[in-house]
Amino acid sequence: MNRSPLSIVSVLSLPVALLLGACSAMPPDQDMPASSGAPESPVPSQTQAANGLTDASPDLYMMERVSDAPQVVRTGRYQLWELGTSSGQQQLINQVVRVAIPRTISVTVKDALMHLLAGTGYHLCDGVPSDLANQPLPLTHRNLGPASLHEALQVLAGPAWVLQQDPQRREVCFRARDRSTASASPIETSHPADTAAAHRTAGESAATQVHQARMKANLKSDSEKQESE
Repeated sequence: MNRSPLSIVSVLSLPVALLLGACSAMPPDQDMPASSGAPESPVPSQTQAANGLTDASPDLYMMERVSDAPQVVRTGRYQLWELGTSSGQQQLINQVVRVAIPRTISVTVKDALMHLLAGTGYHLCDGVPSDLANQPLPLTHRNLGPASLHEALQVLAGPAWVLQQDPQRREVCFRARDRSTASASPIETSHPADTAAAHRTAGESAATQVHQARMKANLKSDSEKQESE
């Protein structure tokens, strides 16, 4: 039996109609938010002042240090330069300083503090206690360092004083330490090796003096014998 062309077209169009109906029944694709395993990094906050200035980002002094590994850049075939700044450049109180004052100059502790702070970016406050400022500088403090500015200032002042700083004004000052705290602090003694070396040096000096006295006595007796002959 022969089928008409119309019936053949109807049979062929049936699967196509079913497919189109299934596609129309499916809901449209929805945009799903992209998810990743790592949390999104927070957007750095920018504080804008009234004058239109904006805080620099990233803030060097608010960043968490991720790694201690130095970053380097190659400047030649066998030459590398380390990137970054030192601790003393980032925090001026940590810069390395040195004190060298001739013994022929009579100076006070205040003079030494001002000499130490020269060129560091910090200055001494006006209210330094006179009990500290007017003290003569000990000979052992005339040559000090290299040491950090933070440490050198405390050494020049001594254990009876507490170092204070104002990073915003770049000012340092001192206040008297609590007497109970100062008296409770242990007194450092010299190392046994240093004590033994000092005793050995003193013994050698005494032996040298005895030897020189004996030589003088021998020379004197020889000269007296020659004169008598």
